Amino acid sequence: MTRTIVLSVLLIALTDVALQLDNALAISSVASGVPSSYRLPVLAGGVLLAAGCLLLFTLIGSNLIERIGWLKPVAGVALVVIGAKLVYDYVRS
Repeated sequence: MTRTIVLSVLLIALTDVALQLDNALAISSVASGVPSSYRLPVLAGGVLLAAGCLLLFTLIGSNLIERIGWLKPVAGVALVVIGAKLVYDYVRS
């Protein structure tokens, strides 16, 4: 059981790191356009804002899915549609 929990935590952490890469690119592209004296505060603020939004929206989404029974299948269908669109766009280009 402990091995399963550790594996689950590691997979979630890996997924989170992969999803944060696009945030890092967006934040760094914004920071590259500001003067160098403001660059570090812009980067730090962007990272903190992104992490806070990720935590907040994850908590809200998981709470809504837990409370509203019909939302779980709708969220599943939305994930399948988004995944299919990503695959379609990848194959098409």
